[in-house]
Formats: sequence, C-alpha cells, structure tokens
Amino acid sequence: MMVAHNQSQQNETSGNGMRVARKGNGTGAAYVVLAALAALAGGGASTLSEMGIMPATAGWHAVVQAHPVLMLLYVVVPALLGGFGSLWLPRAVQRSGVLLPRMNDAGFLCVFAGAALTVTGAELKTATLLWCAGTLMTSMALLVTVFDSRADMEERKPFSPFVWGEMLAAAVMLLTVPVMAGQIVKHWHDAAAVNVESFAGPVGLVVLLAGFGVVFEISSRVGKFSEKPVAFIMAAAAASGVVAWTKSVFMQGTESAGAMQVGSAMLALCSFAATCLAVLWLAGAWNARASLRVPLLWGLGFMGVVSGGWLVQLVQGSGLHSALQLGALYVVCGGFYLWRGEECGYWYPQLMAYLHFTCTAVATALVFVPGAQMVSGAFFGLAALCFIGAAVMSFRRNQQTTAQWAAISVQDSKGYRA
Repeated sequence: MMVAHNQSQQNETSGNGMRVARKGNGTGAAYVVLAALAALAGGGASTLSEMGIMPATAGWHAVVQAHPVLMLLYVVVPALLGGFGSLWLPRAVQRSGVLLPRMNDAGFLCVFAGAALTVTGAELKTATLLWCAGTLMTSMALLVTVFDSRADMEERKPFSPFVWGEMLAAAVMLLTVPVMAGQIVKHWHDAAAVNVESFAGPVGLVVLLAGFGVVFEISSRVGKFSEKPVAFIMAAAAASGVVAWTKSVFMQGTESAGAMQVGSAMLALCSFAATCLAVLWLAGAWNARASLRVPLLWGLGFMGVVSGGWLVQLVQGSGLHSALQLGALYVVCGGFYLWRGEECGYWYPQLMAYLHFTCTAVATALVFVPGAQMVSGAFFGLAALCFIGAAVMSFRRNQQTTAQWAAISVQDSKGYRA
C-alpha cells in the first residue's frame, strides 16, 4: 500500500492512459547553475592566473589545480544532460517532467557533492566517484523517460534530432562512466595511474551528439531536416566511439602505441560523423530564409568553431578536442535562449543576449591570436556577466511572450514539431 501510494504521488495518469511525471524544473535549473558556476570558477581562476593577479591563498590555488576537472566533468555533462535533459527533454517527448524525479534529484546531489570536493581539493578520487554515481542516475532517469514515452505513444512519430542527441548522449554516459569508475577503484592506491582527463573522449561524444541535436533544433524553425539519416549517423558515432574508448582504456598503459592508435581512430570517427552531420545541416538550411535571431547565432557559432577545429586537426593533427570544448559553450548558451524563449515563450533581454554573443565571438577569435589570451579571458568574463544578467532579468520578470515566438515556430512536413 505504501509503495502504491508513493508511486501515485510521483506519477499521474491522464485521460488517454499516458503517464505524466512530476516536473523536474528545479533540478534542471540547479544543473544549469552548477555548470555556470563551474565554468566561472575554472575559467576565472585560469584567467586570473594567466594575468598574474591571482590571490596567493590556498583556496584560489585549489581552484586553479581543479581547473581541468571542473571544465571537463562539471560543465558540459551537467548542462547538456542534467540541465537540458531535465528542463527540455520531457517536453520534447510529451511528458511534463522526468519519469524518475527522485533518482534525478539524487543524481544532482551526488554531482554537486563531487564538485564541492573537487573545488576544495579534499579528495579527487572520491569526488570523481560521486560524479560517476550522479551522472549514472541522471542518465538512467532520462533514458527511462524517453523509453516510457515511446512505449505509451499511440502514434509513433519520429523523434527529433534533439531527442536522439540527448538519448544517445545519456547512453554514452551509461556505458562509459562505469568503466571510468572501475579504473579509479582498481588503482585507488596508485595516484599516478588514474587520469580523469582520459575521459575527454566520452565528453567529446556528448558535445557532438547533444550539441548537434540542439543545433538542429535551433535551425528546424527555418529549414527542414530528415531525422532518419541524422539519427543513424549519431547512433553510429556513439556506438563506435564507446567501443573505441573502452578498448583504449583496457589497454595496458595510456602511452602505448595501440592505445594511441585507438584514440586516433576514435577521433577520426567523430570527425567523420561531425562532417556528415554538418553536411546534412547545410542541405536542410541551404534555401531557408533565416533571420539572425539569438539562438541561431549561437548555432552558427557552434558550426564555425567546430569547422575551424576540423581544419586545424587536418593541418596540425590536433585541435578538434579543443574546438568541441569551446563549441559546448555555444551549444549551452544557444540552447538556453532557445528553451527560455521559443520553447517556453518567456521574455529575455534581446540586446543583452546579442551583446553576450558578440563578446563570446570576440573572445573566441582572440584565442587564436598570439599574446591576446589575457584580452580573450577578459571578454569571456564580460560575456559571462552578460549571460548572468540576461538570465536573472528573464527569470525575475518571468513574463510570457508566446505570441512573439509563435510566428517563428513551424511544423515540418513529417509531422514532428520543428
């Protein structure tokens, strides 16, 4: 009786028999805030250190030391999976919220505890294991939500590229995070044997899958895209990438020739998949009449940054991983403005949003200018302030402007909401 009562509190049944989950907007917003704070702490400390004005305190030194882990584990995955997955994905699959909200909440608490331990420098291995546990719980909650919606769907409409990207990114985390956690436990007493940065491959897959999913969702209001080839390429990239990365982890020694060959093969597969997705995007948006609204600017910025990474990769043999990490910033910001504005119909300050993109674009361009890293960091900081200001003003005003976005949203010929 108690179990049935608790289940009835979490799930309601609508008139057509479809289960409606409790909303998880608070957890999703908390994930986004955590990702923003991690980016500000990690990026800000790195910028202050390069400028030579870092306060000589133990706390700031710990933040600088935690910079790689913060940027790798606590920005991309919490924002794209925990944030967009809790706030946006249920709406995309016709659910009111995540199906297992308590598991999602517990996942956030574990990730938050891991971030706190990482910043304080207390115990990196314990912090990483907490991150692994939290990411697993959040990924399972998102996958259950998607699969349950598919089972209850009377008319099986195709998933949008955004849903495919989120679902496959969660599946990548579900398959790779236990491998990472197992390696940490196996080498618990050997500090030099555990390298968290080796997880850059799966994180890059999350950026590739969820990032292109958001970009296709942004562009679907001005172009028409076929979901089948996009889903096939995403699934092939996810499967091959997981297999390649796992094989490289189980090889003895990260510097062995075999592991390096597998890593190169994984990078080549991701590059090929990204190229194919970009071609499909160009084909769908070629004849579109688009206005440079805020989310579309961020989508174009993502395509430009990733394309630049491909060129550098071809010329110098490195650069795509850095481009994907920088592209994640464009995806997160563009996805936020799209979700807040055109998806939910809420007002946000357009002028400040355009200023946010301009500062980010200038900072990105200055990254490649020798000796301009300090100026680039300053522009990134100004862009972060603009983003915080735009978000705070939007949530404080909290005004619906559905009519403003109604003219932008369109229905594509295949029937799923563009």
